[in-house]
Amino acid sequence: MPPGGTPYDPKKEPETENAYHVDEFNQLAHQVNPKGFFLLKELSCRVRSSMTWTERLTSSRAILNLPNLLTLFRLALVPVMAVFLEYDADQPPFEKDWMFRYSPGRMAAIVVAIAGITDLLDGYIARKWKIESLFGKFLDPVVDKVFLLVGLVLLMKLGRVNPYLVIVLLSREFLITALRAVAMGEGIVIAAGHSGKFKLIFQMVGLGFLMWYGNAFGFPAVKIGAAILWGALVLSLYSGFSYLRDFLAAKQVSNPS
Repeated sequence: MPPGGTPYDPKKEPETENAYHVDEFNQLAHQVNPKGFFLLKELSCRVRSSMTWTERLTSSRAILNLPNLLTLFRLALVPVMAVFLEYDADQPPFEKDWMFRYSPGRMAAIVVAIAGITDLLDGYIARKWKIESLFGKFLDPVVDKVFLLVGLVLLMKLGRVNPYLVIVLLSREFLITALRAVAMGEGIVIAAGHSGKFKLIFQMVGLGFLMWYGNAFGFPAVKIGAAILWGALVLSLYSGFSYLRDFLAAKQVSNPS
């Protein structure tokens, strides 16, 4: 009989070779002494290690489930984008450019497009399969900010983006990240608003056009990208104020004076 007094019933044995699920071990771990806690946690890890790759990809308890793997893949694309931008040479005049001319910057734009698709996919899969995890909720926005940081800094180095725009965008991201950490420490959960999601889309699209730089469907991509990033700045400030307002409201409810 395991700690907690629940007898083992072979008819209720799960599909894996183990007698108990991870959640059952975690519940039992809080009902025994510290020594038993570590023993049960070790057994819990063994249950995780016995999961097949298919089970891991579709489980919220596995760190390397499919949404998190997509997020890690997006993180791995950051240095690829950076290398392409580092070797992006001077561009020809717009009049002499054509849309499908090769350049490292345009390869970087394709990398950004792939990253944007994976960003949409990981959130969709996590919600669709109901496998959202704390690790994924932490990692996903961090990777988005790393992508934005690296892209903006390298584009500023190439002279394609206004430095003050970069300062305001990055300052907003760092301040909201710090506020989110404070909210988590206070036990306050604030869902991402629609403005924040649209802001991210605008940022990724704007980065892509700035990296493409020349002819895009007969229009100057660099000017389109700059305009989109200014729009992303407005959305960023609005979503940031909305998050601050929701945080203050939630804190007032949790700690009424």
